[in-house]
Formats: sequence, C-alpha cells, structure tokens
Amino acid sequence: MKVLFIAILSFLNIHLTAQNQRFIYEYRFVKDSTEKSKSETELMVLDATKIGSKFYSLKKSIADSVHLDRVQKEAKDFSGIDYGLAPYVVEKTYPDFKIEFFTVFEMDKYKVTDNRKLAWNILPEKEKIGEFNTQKASVNFVGRTWTAWFTTDIPIQDGPYKFHGLPGMIVKL
Repeated sequence: MKVLFIAILSFLNIHLTAQNQRFIYEYRFVKDSTEKSKSETELMVLDATKIGSKFYSLKKSIADSVHLDRVQKEAKDFSGIDYGLAPYVVEKTYPDFKIEFFTVFEMDKYKVTDNRKLAWNILPEKEKIGEFNTQKASVNFVGRTWTAWFTTDIPIQDGPYKFHGLPGMIVKL
C-alpha cells in the first residue's frame, strides 16, 4: 500500500488557541495493492498540545459529534453518518513519545501501545514546501523506508501517524 501524508499548505491551517495547535494533513493512500491507480484521499488532523498530540480523521471527528448529538436527542436513525476511510486514532505523549494506537475491527475496539524508537537519518537535501524551508530525512519503520520533509520553522518534533522525533514539524511524508 502506498501512503503519502502532505500537510495542506494553506498551511496546516495552524490554528492557535492558548497552547493548542491544529495541523491538517492530506492523507493519500491505495487501499488495494492490486489496483494501484485507485488512490483515496482523506483529511487528517494533528492536534498538538503541551502534553502530547492526537492524529485522526477530520471526517471521523465530525461523525463522532453528529453521532453524539443524535444519541443525546435519543434519535434512532444513525444513517448517513460518514466516518471516513481512516478509522484509527494515534495519540502521542510528550516528551517521551509514548504512542497509543486506537482502532476498530468489526465491532471490537482495540488499543495498542507502540514503543518502537525511530532512528532518523537527516539528509542534506532541502526544499521549499509552501511557505516553509524543509529538510529531508528518512527512517526504516515497519519494513519500509519512509522519507519525510520537516521544518524547524515550527518547533514541534511531531508529525502525522506515528512519526515524530525530527528537530521540527513533519510537513510531508
């Protein structure tokens, strides 16, 4: 499966409220490796606070709110709620970057703790992405080599999914 996270460069819709920051990523992926020409896209959110971050689908967030509203109104019809294509949530704590991965399989909910360390190789290549000066880095993770572009303009050592630990924000992966 090919996966690509790109920060929406309007940029990342950096939304500041006190110590909270919200970054929006465009998540492009192929669900079926036998049909590589059929890619899917989902907007994903990375909410970062002083104590950690949460990475999840924007559609799932909206759907959860709609679902809760219907429950509170004792509605019996839950049709038409779009939970998106990425049903998982990744939470990281700072500064230790303990990762908890939450997902649903059929009707069961699972929480998996992931303590794997990321051994980044920071490369000399630089590139302007949107308004940010970025630098290239690579890491081997879950049997693949991943390439990331990070910016030190945003002093948060985080990024999409389970990726973190570079000297700045990952804007493209």
